[in-house]
Amino acid sequence: MKQLSLVGIGIGDEKGISLEGLEELKSCKKIFAEEYTNLLPKGTIKRLESLVGKKIEVLGRKEVEEEKRILASASKQKTALIVSGDPMIATTHVSLVLSAKKLGIKVKLIHAASIISAAISESGLQAYKFGKMVTLAYWRKNYKPMAAYEVIAQNLSRGLHTLLLLDIDEKLGPMKPNEAAKLLLEMEKVGKKNVFSPKTKILVLSSLGRSSCGQTYQSLGELTSKSHPGVPSVLLILGKRHFLEEDMVRTLS
Repeated sequence: MKQLSLVGIGIGDEKGISLEGLEELKSCKKIFAEEYTNLLPKGTIKRLESLVGKKIEVLGRKEVEEEKRILASASKQKTALIVSGDPMIATTHVSLVLSAKKLGIKVKLIHAASIISAAISESGLQAYKFGKMVTLAYWRKNYKPMAAYEVIAQNLSRGLHTLLLLDIDEKLGPMKPNEAAKLLLEMEKVGKKNVFSPKTKILVLSSLGRSSCGQTYQSLGELTSKSHPGVPSVLLILGKRHFLEEDMVRTLS
């Protein structure tokens, strides 16, 4: 049977997978997993193997993006790719699905919680008041993208909130909130649109979907002076707030 199933397991560990997702994995002959789009808690894959009763092969980013191994397997047997969060949120997986369909491979999606819905829900902010989402990428030598700064500036000009995803690099790991704060202040020096200052307060959500989940609302200056563990985090840049949103933010201050 030529089939590729993309199975989301949510933003925490193996407990975030749905019963439908678990049944789908059990029915597959070959199971792959990737964790570069969001680092999974230690032991997640091993525990998931116990639940499914099958071996799970973890692929690196390059292997997923090249698609060859996944598509070769799905061309001859029912194959699954386990994805942290919701399968189609990452553009890499959209490309994989398109490639599979071109080869006549049936594609099935099993959805789960996404960082987008979880972060907005956890913050208590109103979903319809969010503007464009953007990722804050690591700056490197000869590569200093300003896209995140421009998106935030545009959203703020419309009074909208911004969900700022933090880069996850295979070598550097997940960007820490204090690193992100320093980078945003550096961007201000380049962009000069008065978007950020050390006094600008932002909402930090860390380890969403996990028992260690935390929320803080503090200034960029405070963030830069504090060390943070290397756990997946997101930042929320707040625009114009409804009075109920103000009440929610005050509970985090």
